[in-house]
Amino acid sequence: MGVGAGFFPLDRQLGLGRQGWSEQVEKQVVRLAVRGSYGEAIETYQDLVGLSLAKTTSWERTQERGARLREARMVAAEQAWAMPKRQEIMPGQTLEPVKKGVTMDGVLVYILDEEWKEVKVGCVFEYETRTEYCRKTKELKEVVKAKDQSYVAYLGEPEPLAKLLSAEAGRRDYDQAQERVCVADGAKWIWNVCSLCFPTARQVVDWSHAVEHLWAAAHLAESLEPRQLKRWVKARKDELWLGHTQTVVTDIQALADDNPAQAEELHKQTGYFQRNGRRMQYQEYHEEGYPTGSGTVESGCKQLVGMRMKGPGMRWSRPGAENM
Repeated sequence: MGVGAGFFPLDRQLGLGRQGWSEQVEKQVVRLAVRGSYGEAIETYQDLVGLSLAKTTSWERTQERGARLREARMVAAEQAWAMPKRQEIMPGQTLEPVKKGVTMDGVLVYILDEEWKEVKVGCVFEYETRTEYCRKTKELKEVVKAKDQSYVAYLGEPEPLAKLLSAEAGRRDYDQAQERVCVADGAKWIWNVCSLCFPTARQVVDWSHAVEHLWAAAHLAESLEPRQLKRWVKARKDELWLGHTQTVVTDIQALADDNPAQAEELHKQTGYFQRNGRRMQYQEYHEEGYPTGSGTVESGCKQLVGMRMKGPGMRWSRPGAENM
């Protein structure tokens, strides 16, 4: 039975009337719609509840609720941003015996009349050291794991995301944590946000991204044969793990000297390690129990944004993308 076709016992139970949905129904349908298509949300709801709803109504309610939520969050973020920011840990300050981190990344979404635009995603999380069995070495080892992640996102420039993430970190008492970290892929805008909003955080470049830059440099060097390439990367990884970033820079510069046609691109790789050297003390981070991976936000980009908004043929209006 359709929502507007009359009354049914289930209608009254769910609080439905002729003119609309109950808050409960709207929440349920919207939650389904942000995990799949609008049509899939209606089909799933109908299978679970036995109530027939219109696909267009699912879209309208999701967009309306998204717009309200987006506005409320931005208002709260602006209010939090106007509050004085703590720039350092005060002497004698009592901190919570927990470890908290922030991380940021971006994912491209196709916007009508604008083409591909970046949705910037931020994550606040707690982390802890656990002992796990390693199948490769067949030994127990200590690993740092994130937990209790929460996310914010913004389609556009870094500043609004900075406000949203700062507000979320404040809600979760980030500044009261005993240890604080910001781990990310090395993008300049991320470190700018981190320095502005989280000045007391230890800054860490994601290990996997750093290694990707080593491989990128190696593949640019035509003078390296396949076996030499792997050995070169392995040696550079060992240097990088020990925090010897200047040695890594020197090694890449040597590749540039041997491969003049690729020198410009190789110098770009040296710049990456020169800019981020102080954020690449991986052995030290490992010994002190800091995370060295940004998988929490990468997973958020993929699962919370990419899977819903980058399906085959998906094109979004700017308001539609922002509300989603």
